[in-house]
Amino acid sequence: MFSDYECLYIIRPALTEEDVAGINEKVKAVVERNGGSVTKVENWGKKKLAYEVKKEKKGLYVLTHIKGPGSLISDLENSLKIQENVIKFLTVKLNMKAEAAKAERAGKLVESRREKALEPVIE
Repeated sequence: MFSDYECLYIIRPALTEEDVAGINEKVKAVVERNGGSVTKVENWGKKKLAYEVKKEKKGLYVLTHIKGPGSLISDLENSLKIQENVIKFLTVKLNMKAEAAKAERAGKLVESRREKALEPVIE
């Protein structure tokens, strides 16, 4: 059974775009080798860290959306641990049913407010 995951990893800020692309390709290769797929990669850019990590005060944030079996997460995290340019990472499992329900409720709320705004004003 495939699940949806988000993996956020922070890369050393001194790296070039080619180095960042290389790390992203390594992540994608690990995911595909374990039977999963990378659905989306978002490069959030350089941001200040909340606290110093491995003598770095800033980092390049990359968010990767993954779909695959749960067994690939341990291999992915082991791969990220041995990367010397990855200073921090976090992987979470997404509950897509809850997200879809939340989006549906938000859509209904917007629609009801739109209808209310279009009602004629009776004075």
